[in-house]
Amino acid sequence: MSAVMDGDQGRDWMGRTAVHYCAVRGDVAGLRKALAGGADSSLADKAGMTPLHFAAQSQSALAAEVLLAAGATLDTGDCNGNTALFDAVFNYRGDPSTIRVLLAAGADPGRENAKGVSPRALADLIGNYDVAVHVPGAGANR
Repeated sequence: MSAVMDGDQGRDWMGRTAVHYCAVRGDVAGLRKALAGGADSSLADKAGMTPLHFAAQSQSALAAEVLLAAGATLDTGDCNGNTALFDAVFNYRGDPSTIRVLLAAGADPGRENAKGVSPRALADLIGNYDVAVHVPGAGANR
């Protein structure tokens, strides 16, 4: 959890709540507890990042599943327009579970960020065949 939380719904200086921190740690029990207590599964921090972005960043498919089951908004863009799927592709480390969870929930692999780059295009830009095979339409030129 964050070191300093203020009175604004338990937010820290970046606008993050316990749900953000549980998501980035993959703390499914903590997520379930916070969500059962009424925490918002889609609350964005000051950078526009939701708990689902953090679950995707940390490659925690289970945290992503819990957030989606709680009604987390799927294709929210952060301040750069990056969605959770974009973050999952960018932070891919060999396990496609998080990418698959987001795609199964309906994440748009063609949604472009503020620079015009989609998760599909990012998979191609990274040049990592292993990630490209998990993103529909990526790797078409290989």
